Amino acid sequence: MHKEPIAVIGMAGIFPGASDINKFWQNIVNKVDSSHEVPEKRWIAPVDDIYHPEPAADKAYSKRVYLIEDFEFDPKGIDIDVDLINALDPMYHIALHAGREALSDCVTFPADREHIGTILSAIALPTDTASSITRGILGSSFEEKLFGKLSPTPPLTKEQFLAGKVTGLPAAILSKGLNLGGGSYTLDAACASSIYAVKLACDELLFRRADVMLAGGISRPEALYTQIGFSQLRALSPSGRCSPFDESADGLVVGEGAGFLVLKRLNDASRDGDRIYGLIKGIGFSNDIRGNLISPDSEGQVRALRMAYETAGWFPQDIDLIECHGAGTPLGDETELQSLRKLWGHAGWVRNQCAIGSVKSMIGHLLTAAAVAGMIKTLLALRHKIIPPSLNYFKAPEKSPLNNSPFRVQTEPEKWRINDKNRPRRAGVSAFGFGGINAHLLFEEYNPVRISHPKTIVIQQKSRPVKPDRSTIDPPVAIVGMESIFGSLSSLKAFAKAIFTGDTTIGKRPDHRWKGCENRVKPHLDTDNLLGGFMEKLSIDIGEFHIPPNEIKDILPQHLLMMKVSAGAMEDAGLQLRKVRPRMGAVIGMDFDYEATNFHLRWNLFNKFSFYKKKSQY
Repeated sequence: MHKEPIAVIGMAGIFPGASDINKFWQNIVNKVDSSHEVPEKRWIAPVDDIYHPEPAADKAYSKRVYLIEDFEFDPKGIDIDVDLINALDPMYHIALHAGREALSDCVTFPADREHIGTILSAIALPTDTASSITRGILGSSFEEKLFGKLSPTPPLTKEQFLAGKVTGLPAAILSKGLNLGGGSYTLDAACASSIYAVKLACDELLFRRADVMLAGGISRPEALYTQIGFSQLRALSPSGRCSPFDESADGLVVGEGAGFLVLKRLNDASRDGDRIYGLIKGIGFSNDIRGNLISPDSEGQVRALRMAYETAGWFPQDIDLIECHGAGTPLGDETELQSLRKLWGHAGWVRNQCAIGSVKSMIGHLLTAAAVAGMIKTLLALRHKIIPPSLNYFKAPEKSPLNNSPFRVQTEPEKWRINDKNRPRRAGVSAFGFGGINAHLLFEEYNPVRISHPKTIVIQQKSRPVKPDRSTIDPPVAIVGMESIFGSLSSLKAFAKAIFTGDTTIGKRPDHRWKGCENRVKPHLDTDNLLGGFMEKLSIDIGEFHIPPNEIKDILPQHLLMMKVSAGAMEDAGLQLRKVRPRMGAVIGMDFDYEATNFHLRWNLFNKFSFYKKKSQY
């Protein structure tokens, strides 16, 4: 990447307390905390029915959130059928609004949008609309069993069905609505998602598959899922205050929002006279090998950090500001600081020389949109030449890696001075996601007279070529292992046999599949004789994966299926399972499992039983 920097030529976002990035920046420099108690309308059940001050099953122990309030979507200029626009989940409205504003922020814009691509990160959690579909089918089935036959349910329209899609469709809707023809896809890499989206967008530009890319993140799930979910994980802040790196830190606070960057090759941006917010000089990414879903591992984080600096040709000490992941969880914050100290080493720095902070202290944890909020904050800091403050930091824990380190938590806005006038301002953005998905991105301010040139450097003897000749990075790819489970065909061998003998897995739906909701489902179908390639069962041996046996029953079947097939493909390739492979990655294509929407019915049972009781009295 360092041979041809990528320029950020436009950006936009909608965040808690900020309808645009100008308000976002004003909130940052004025140290505004945009948290509030959750409005009644955002949870399916009354807030006081869900809230419990102590951790408890199906309860949330905090009412504090960072949500977008008073947003009204204006569909002007969106090239989508009006019926579909009106039916779309608020997630889509926020994404369309922010994407449109990002493109409008560009000084120049090509008349031909065929070569503008879209990569969007979006969280694969139930949305309001997806949950409403479950309420209409599964919920009404419960009611029918209690009170007998109900009035017929109007069939779901095409627009209602599409509006409830969670994965895959968001980027496609964005591209369609904005008339972008350069390809699109949606991804979920947990909290690191937005940086992954930007990295993949940069690749599209560097390989000349696109001329402009719209990349960013959106997070706007049904708010109760994140509040109860993080309560059950004991990651939610009981105090309702996000305090990264402070001794009082007690957890994260959930937020929502969306942000986008418009990206272009620097040479093209300079030629076209674009306004350039900053340059992307390096991106690193990795996965933890050790640790678990909620306990990060410093080794994996350091690998991502090193990759970014080696790609840029920078030393860690070359930057002035780090926008940290900084979620406010004591273990997570401590691990992140340990990773930074390992990267910087024991020499070559002075105490407090590098400012750090986290926008999560002001707008909460935006999950798949968290990193793009940090990127926009950092780019605005470069533009205004101000080091921005972080909130709720007063004193580090006694044994914090922050003590006697190169880092200081920035608590007040400060003019961004640089000691070396020959070096442009530089900053890093970290995102360390749930399950150990790590990413780090490096920005540099743009000065058309002074463009920095990379050095060949080695960080702890792990430097690698950044961008070899095309002949070495785009060779034919060999497929060395495969596995499959399709319907009743439980192995690659069974699938091959069916292909060559003409056998079929198509059959009737298993009796238990619709959970006794047949009467409520049939009005939505064109036929009573629904056929498909259904799976009857999925067998997992005890000890086959690193999962306690008592937890297997709580895992969505598609996750178990993913692990089963992935392990089979590795075995087919002759790869030993559970061997440490820091240079091996995993990419999984997966749809949203509507089983996940069932939880909100359970959370609302007490409320519904009160309704049913009143109904039974008439």
